[in-house]
Amino acid sequence: MGELRVMEMSGDIKTIWDKDKEDEVEAARKQFNEMKKKGYIPFSVDKSGEKGKKIEEFDPDAEKLIMAPPIRGG
Repeated sequence: MGELRVMEMSGDIKTIWDKDKEDEVEAARKQFNEMKKKGYIPFSVDKSGEKGKKIEEFDPDAEKLIMAPPIRGG
């Protein structure tokens, strides 16, 4: 099972997929790509939240993906 968590101001959005179910993988991939287009920064981490690394593409084998909101400056 994989988990995609999108950090939002109003609360996190969580999507879970089973890598053996193509429809779930595609739904998670679609959300990942939509958020990336909005400027969110994706990271792959293990379930404990340790060892995060920035990624560029959706990984259906990942345990957990976190998408951080874009940084805004003034």
